[in-house]
Amino acid sequence: MRHIAPSAVFALAAALAAPVHAGWYVSMHGTAESLRWNGANGQALDLSSKDGKGVVVATIAPDGRDGLHEGDCITAVDGHSIAHVKDLVNYANAHMQDPAKLSVRRRGHAMDIALAAGELGGLVHPRP
Repeated sequence: MRHIAPSAVFALAAALAAPVHAGWYVSMHGTAESLRWNGANGQALDLSSKDGKGVVVATIAPDGRDGLHEGDCITAVDGHSIAHVKDLVNYANAHMQDPAKLSVRRRGHAMDIALAAGELGGLVHPRP
């Protein structure tokens, strides 16, 4: 009898929370050289690093999210070289809640993009 009450509380909490998350999903696929995710609200990201010279933003929706645009190439984070998608993900995992500075090549020009605390983690690990 003691175990029924806690189980009922968890079941009720799950039932009440379900409508809040209805329609939310994130579909992800990732390898050492690519990361792709799509969210229910039209957000999307597709990163690749086939040549080992940085991480190319093939798709980002909405365009300009976190300061990034399609065609950008991320070459460093906080001064640490990024050659492959796995490098970016590993760095984000180690600094999940920290602010970050991305070094990016855009149309042949180098630039820096400042990300607020947690934004790099949210980019590679989206939440619904």
